[in-house]
Amino acid sequence: MRTRARFIAVAAAGAALAAVGSAFGVSSATTATTADDTPPPIVEDYSYPGAAKVFQDRALTLISGDGHITLTPCGQSGLLEVHAYNSADHSPDPGHYCFKVSGPTGYLRLEVPYAYQVKGDSHTVQATVEINGQNSTVPVAKNGWTGIGEGAGTDPSTLLELRASA
Repeated sequence: MRTRARFIAVAAAGAALAAVGSAFGVSSATTATTADDTPPPIVEDYSYPGAAKVFQDRALTLISGDGHITLTPCGQSGLLEVHAYNSADHSPDPGHYCFKVSGPTGYLRLEVPYAYQVKGDSHTVQATVEINGQNSTVPVAKNGWTGIGEGAGTDPSTLLELRASA
């Protein structure tokens, strides 16, 4: 009887291995045939959605960010605001750009030539500007205006980045 029990156990183990092996075989075959049809993995590059349209309409270059600082129509309270000399902006209020911070932190890379003022919201905001080829970071007053470039009595500046934190 012991031999028979041993035989049954070995046969059951063999059947289980055969089932597992055939499952792997089918899986491998399926993977091999669909591997070429599978698109590449999605990699987020954090580029600003609709940036080409914004540039066309507003002459504002939005490059990338984390999605927590977004361009929004002006006129609401609690927004980051930027003033710049921009005759190519086709909006009713040329050179006036407003941004909403939708979380405790936010980051936006952009290019705003001839920017001269930034208005903060309730966040702690840092603006990176370029003046004469040199980058510097300027703390922006909470809920107040801060002069940059010509607005601070220096040469014209390009606003390059906005960073907000709680």
